[in-house]
Amino acid sequence: MVGAEVLAYGVFVSYFLFIFLSFGLVFRSILSGGNKVSRLFEGKAFFFLRTGLGALLCTWYFMFQFMSWSYHDFSYLNSSSGIGQWLVKTPLFEQAWTVVCGGPSNWWWSSWICTWTVIFTAIVWSESARRGIKYPYAYMLLGQLVAISVATALFLVAMSLHPRINAGPRSAPLYIAFPLAMAFVPIYLLPKHAGTDKFMSSLLWLHGALLLPLTTPPIGDNASTGRQIGFIPFPALYTVLTGIAISIHAQATTTFLHSLPKHQAVIPRLIKTIFSHPAQASISLDVIWVFAILISWFVLSGPTYLRLVKGAVVAACAGVGVARYTGVNWGLIASVVPILILLSIGWGMMTLQSIRTKNGVKRKELLAKMGLPEEEMVMGTESKPPSKTGKRLVVGFWHPYCNAGGGGERVLWTAIRHVQKSEKETLVLVYSGDYPAASKEDILVKVNDRFQIALDSSRLHFIPLPSRHYISDTYWKRFTLLGQSIGSIILAWEGLCGNEGLWGDIFIDSMGYGFTLPAVRFITGGEIAIGAYVHYPTVSADMVKRVRERSAGVENGGAAKSWLRTKVKLLYYHIFTSLYSVSLLYTEDIMTNSSWTQAHIQSLLTAARSSFLASILLKDEMTLTKREERGESTKDDRAQCQVVYPPCDTREFMKLGGLEKRKREIVSLAQFRPEKDHAKQIYALSALFDIHPEYRDGDKRISLTLMGGVRDAADEARLEGLRVLAKKLGIENNVEFLANAPYPEIVRRLGEASIGLNTMMDEHFGINVVEFMAAGLIPIVHASAGPLLDIVVPYNGQKTGFHATDAQSFAEAIHNAFSLPSKESLKIRKAARAAASEKFSEAGFEKGFDRGWQRLKGLVSRRRGGYE
Repeated sequence: MVGAEVLAYGVFVSYFLFIFLSFGLVFRSILSGGNKVSRLFEGKAFFFLRTGLGALLCTWYFMFQFMSWSYHDFSYLNSSSGIGQWLVKTPLFEQAWTVVCGGPSNWWWSSWICTWTVIFTAIVWSESARRGIKYPYAYMLLGQLVAISVATALFLVAMSLHPRINAGPRSAPLYIAFPLAMAFVPIYLLPKHAGTDKFMSSLLWLHGALLLPLTTPPIGDNASTGRQIGFIPFPALYTVLTGIAISIHAQATTTFLHSLPKHQAVIPRLIKTIFSHPAQASISLDVIWVFAILISWFVLSGPTYLRLVKGAVVAACAGVGVARYTGVNWGLIASVVPILILLSIGWGMMTLQSIRTKNGVKRKELLAKMGLPEEEMVMGTESKPPSKTGKRLVVGFWHPYCNAGGGGERVLWTAIRHVQKSEKETLVLVYSGDYPAASKEDILVKVNDRFQIALDSSRLHFIPLPSRHYISDTYWKRFTLLGQSIGSIILAWEGLCGNEGLWGDIFIDSMGYGFTLPAVRFITGGEIAIGAYVHYPTVSADMVKRVRERSAGVENGGAAKSWLRTKVKLLYYHIFTSLYSVSLLYTEDIMTNSSWTQAHIQSLLTAARSSFLASILLKDEMTLTKREERGESTKDDRAQCQVVYPPCDTREFMKLGGLEKRKREIVSLAQFRPEKDHAKQIYALSALFDIHPEYRDGDKRISLTLMGGVRDAADEARLEGLRVLAKKLGIENNVEFLANAPYPEIVRRLGEASIGLNTMMDEHFGINVVEFMAAGLIPIVHASAGPLLDIVVPYNGQKTGFHATDAQSFAEAIHNAFSLPSKESLKIRKAARAAASEKFSEAGFEKGFDRGWQRLKGLVSRRRGGYE
């Protein structure tokens, strides 16, 4: 028996060596892709690392207890035998699983770990490919050798540190799906085969069926193969696996309930089963840890506000469960709730007052640091007596993407330059998500390079918004508008009340996040004056109309294809529009960039004042009228909405000559955002070549250059998609992409081209269109909103450009523009240039902006005087 004992010892030691090897592969997998060890101790990765450690300690404490029990049980029956004989004659693996599958209550616990392992295998297979996680088989090996809860926790660590890099695989080949489905057969048979000769073969079948798929990693993105024979889409696969698992649990639960003696409660019996045997305790705690880990992942996934909501729901459900199990007095709880609500309100108001007090201190410290001391004594001189500095004016501009370099940013920096020119001792705050990744100096250099705007950095301070991703359109996969609006409220709290947060006397939202306005009023109180420059209403009647008519658009997603989704989306838009319109009531001066935007904002304001929500907030028409009758306010105090065309620095473009001889080139100038609809430009060029192939090559060759800013990875991906589209349509040789080009290069390109293209539907204004016109290009724009109503309109009776709607009509307009006689083309170019110069100048913007600025200053002055 010595040889057999040596072999048994070798197998036993090898088991633990395999465990260490599995841990090594798993951690090597987690740290692949350039992840440092320090990242294991940050955020969600650290949380799930700790849960994995907790699961390991719990399950293996009882695993060692099981080994001890097994040895003592063997010694009791074989008193003269030692550990070697125990290892030779005791199949530990089969012995442990026989215990946990041997009774209805035992199997009820064990069935959960078995079915989850199957689904976990499918998740590991797909997510490893999507995230580039190496050695997926190591996680299943670890789950089979140690505990599936430990493997689950560590795989969630890997998912936390490896963001998705691929869209696929979106479907599983049958050689993966079939073994997973067949793994349920031994799961079904295990309780029936427990204690028989077939039991071990069922166990090996189960473990092999789950490990084999993970040794065959997926290849690339098989999104298109999901409809082919031999593949099954993952949603369908998960549905099948979950359905089979439910049927197994239904049978296990029914058998367990029938086995209960009369008058015995379910929960005490299950708890008693957990600790009925060390092996059972290990497997049952494995189940509990998996459940806790998955609930934690569910709660911790998604945006902060959603985490709070999910956490509250889970806590409430847990509280109700505990209360029901322990028999808590619900009447007592109900009587305590109102007290807790009142205490919460009181605590909230005290916290808010503390924040406002701290803001005053931070304001004085910043002003002193910037060389603008407020209400401080100034020592006298021989010629001047001592004096006290007065109250300074501090204005904050809300512009999270201040470094993007687009038309909206030109509005921001031109407005700030005007404030600095007219208010020498005013401090300007800019709430930005670009700072401090980009320093103040870097941002101002880019402003000067891009817009030719020089600013005084000594009177300009940036307030960082590190959570800017909450307002990114890519962050919210569903209910994007609502998500971004909630994100803007979170961001407003961060900008006003965060570690570096601060507010002044005037708050101007220059980017169009309307939901920040009531948040600012609530946080800061009644003294601050609130203004807004609205480029585009967050929701408009045109957007709702497209949803109602089920026409495709940026805001309409898949609703255009489904009657039910259309109705749900209309309800969503109705609720959102009501909330958004009431939010606008909190601003005291609104400037819009076009008559189209003004009409929509005025319509929203009118509807808001007659709403029930406005009456609750004392913002309705009746309340305003009563306040005016009592002399508490005047009609001038109501929010005013005026058109202030955005500044268009046309000086450089006006210098461009050669209007008679321009290249046969089309240019587009817009940030690579989804609403800009760059794809339509590429489709239009392709349609043009289909109708007029002579434009593809030769003397009549036409090319398209798409210029624009790329803000983040989402924009970069969008740009790459456009390149792929051009290649797919076979026009890549006629299309050029120019991202983040310097200002001189943009001017040069506009000075050489013939046509300026803008395909965005409902473009709120279109500074780029004005720049096209000033540069002497013939603009071809979408027949909607600002370009249609304000910009590309006849000037002194002369046509200034073309309008179109779809790719076909854009192609026709391009053909018509290039087919114009030279004299007619020159007339259009000159008329367009004159309109751009006279209607949309920087001087015109500053004059309009100053009207709103003076009104906001007047409100601050009045409120400092002690009345509102």
